[in-house]
Amino acid sequence: MKSSILLLLFPIADAFSSIPADNFRLPPTTKNYNDNSSGNGSSSRITNLDEVSSPWRVALDIGREPLARMPDFDWARSGCRMPLVIPTDFSADYVLSPKSETVMFTGPNGAVVSPIVGEGWELSEDEKTISLSYTLPEKMERRDVYIEAGTELVLSGRVYTQTEMDRLNKEYYEAREELWKAGKEISEIYERQNASKKWDEESNSWVKRYKDENPFRIAQKEIQYKLAEAVQGQKMAQRPDLNDLSNRGSFPGVEKGVYFEKKGVVRAGKNGPVCGTWSAEPITNAPVSYRS
Repeated sequence: MKSSILLLLFPIADAFSSIPADNFRLPPTTKNYNDNSSGNGSSSRITNLDEVSSPWRVALDIGREPLARMPDFDWARSGCRMPLVIPTDFSADYVLSPKSETVMFTGPNGAVVSPIVGEGWELSEDEKTISLSYTLPEKMERRDVYIEAGTELVLSGRVYTQTEMDRLNKEYYEAREELWKAGKEISEIYERQNASKKWDEESNSWVKRYKDENPFRIAQKEIQYKLAEAVQGQKMAQRPDLNDLSNRGSFPGVEKGVYFEKKGVVRAGKNGPVCGTWSAEPITNAPVSYRS
């Protein structure tokens, strides 16, 4: 057991209030997601471009987010949302290929259909952060929620590989075992201290069954327990809640697949304002995967 604990500072997410209020009229992306000189290490991770694409159901929830500054004060002020579902193939050459050339939602006047263009995707070198983008060639509008023609919707979020999940679980279970071990030791001390007395024939009296514990040893065991408890809490906090993750699905170049964290961020342009959230679920042979 370590005698001390390093308190880790967890990174704080970017505050919505710091987001620049850029205009929604942005040109489509010109980023080359297959550029080997990008320096992110992604191109070296995937070597087989003939690998079958990984299909995911990407769901966008467009609308005003708390503390986010919008280009127009009245944009999505009513609380209206624009849901967009885009079944998409993530190909091994970093291209997003929507399974349909259009995307739609149901508005007050019926179905609204608009073209959709998949741009590309990029996974960070440590395989923890993903970014992807789509372009809407035509304007889409649902009450006071609108996306101007030519807007590039940039999605970013956290992903967990199965390898990372296994590591986080292993560290948590090890910390839990240490806590149980420390708890057992301090419990045994308390049990001995509070054990019932026994009859001593020689002194003709009731005497303690065990000698008094060294108070310094008791204090040491209590400190060890508190430290173990703190470490276990820290490791537990590092593990994502399964309710906040997608099901595990295949992904190009990542062994055993990935989990997408829900409530990713949608921006209007790479450095534009936040205009919604997104999530994804793998498309499998099960029909429910298309609508879950």
